Amino acid sequence: MRIGTAVAAALLVTGLAAGTANAATITTSSSPLTYSCTFPGLSPQPTTVTAHLAVTEPHAGQPFTVTPSATQTYTAAVRALLNAAGYDQVRGSLAATFTVSGATPASGTIAGSFPAQPFTTVAMTGSPQVFTAGAAFAVGFAMGPLITESLEFHKASTGTWVPWASNCTLKVTSPAQNPSFQPSITIS
Repeated sequence: MRIGTAVAAALLVTGLAAGTANAATITTSSSPLTYSCTFPGLSPQPTTVTAHLAVTEPHAGQPFTVTPSATQTYTAAVRALLNAAGYDQVRGSLAATFTVSGATPASGTIAGSFPAQPFTTVAMTGSPQVFTAGAAFAVGFAMGPLITESLEFHKASTGTWVPWASNCTLKVTSPAQNPSFQPSITIS
């Protein structure tokens, strides 16, 4: 009985009424996608990006919450090129959009910052966003074709941070990359 009371109290504190409470959070992920990114003094270079969406269970006509996160991995070749250019760390932020089908609005954002770190994998978590499920059978998500980054690269020889605005575009491949998140989420 105490557990049931505690759960009900927690739902009320978070603003969820029993009739619209979402029973579960489902994580849907994109496959690692290759984007071509600009870096100081280099031609566009490939990085891989995987995004995750923590989605509360959608119910027809009801709001649900999506909390996005993403990881970007610098390839060994990119790390070597940046190190050869004298850079040893990166910090900053990234922003991207994702499309939404079966709910409104029709798009959301993945945006956040990450602290200074070596060129390996950077990770960030964005702010929760609210969508309203439609009457369709499922909600689907797909990564957008562009990622913008506001970065700073640490110049090892001088100890200074060099600002850099990077644009990353989804690399054209054959067959084409699938930007859809898996799985789609069933609307109950």
